[in-house]
Amino acid sequence: MTLYEQILSLPLFQGLSHEDLDNIVTHTKFDFTRVEPGKDIVHEDTPCTKLRFLLNGTAVVHSRADDNSYSVDEDMQAPAMIGLERLFGLRQYYGHTITALSRCSLLNLAKEEVMKLSDNQLIFRMNLMNRLATDAQKSGRQVWARRPTALADGLLRFFSSHTRYPAGHKVFNIRMQTLANEIGQSRLNVSRKLNEWDGKGLISISRGRIDIPLLETLLQLKDCP
Repeated sequence: MTLYEQILSLPLFQGLSHEDLDNIVTHTKFDFTRVEPGKDIVHEDTPCTKLRFLLNGTAVVHSRADDNSYSVDEDMQAPAMIGLERLFGLRQYYGHTITALSRCSLLNLAKEEVMKLSDNQLIFRMNLMNRLATDAQKSGRQVWARRPTALADGLLRFFSSHTRYPAGHKVFNIRMQTLANEIGQSRLNVSRKLNEWDGKGLISISRGRIDIPLLETLLQLKDCP
């Protein structure tokens, strides 16, 4: 895939013509960087001054509870966008630490360049507004969803609501008692259900750790009798 094709596949550039992209490349300051495995791409609570696009490679997104009682690691595959929700608004700091798992190639756009593109390119502006509006609508509906009463549904809701994307590999670093408290169930019942899923190969559990190979496979249990 050529660089032009890679850029046109990114969320905010989809729908642009090659002529539009030629104009953008000519008048926009693109910053291309590489990050080696094990190095941070962005770090939580540092200022978000750039919009970053993962063009190649794999990274891991690390999120944690405010009280540090548990955390979640989830894989991020290219192409992906980093920082849009933190580039503007009340708190302009990264909300996650993202670390490269393989050599990662990134395209970085300073905030000023994002604003200039939004002013000059209608399609870019519409893509930007649609992405922000969609994310806001999804977030706004979560608090109104009915709390699950069944144990399995409560676990699945917890797993899906604490991830950025409800598919792919996830690792929850959480104690069994903490998880039980979060979903309002007993530790014994939570342990039994997780061990049942472990026996079926849906997850792998160890002390303080729940490894979910494919979250979308686990979430399909919602449709099972």
